[in-house]
Amino acid sequence: MRWVLLALLLVPALGQAGPPPDLSPEVFRIARELRCPVCQGESAAESNSGVAVEMRRLIAEMLQEGKTEEEIKAFFVDRYGEWILYEPPRRGVTLWAWVLPGMALLLLGLGLFAYFRPKRVPQDLLEEAERRLKEPPA
Repeated sequence: MRWVLLALLLVPALGQAGPPPDLSPEVFRIARELRCPVCQGESAAESNSGVAVEMRRLIAEMLQEGKTEEEIKAFFVDRYGEWILYEPPRRGVTLWAWVLPGMALLLLGLGLFAYFRPKRVPQDLLEEAERRLKEPPA
């Protein structure tokens, strides 16, 4: 059982290894923050699709031209829209993607606290129960 848990913990760490030898670390870092437009759930750095290879080539060219990371991301956002970013901006509608999980956890915690909190019994009910216990059975 320990080996299975260890393997499950190590698999994501192996997937986040450094860049391949043919890709510069800076290109890899920027491409990891962009989605592959044709793949499902893969970044442009991890995908082997033709579109992702072209994206990496464009990133490398833009870096050689002296463009900043923000300018490169803006280029891809203009071309594909904000969904191309793995980390959506924290404004407008996408702000809910950042806020809702925290709110849900907070509400869950409050609900569990309220459910498991010791219940207070009114004093008159306690006195009535004590009186009944002390009475002899009829």
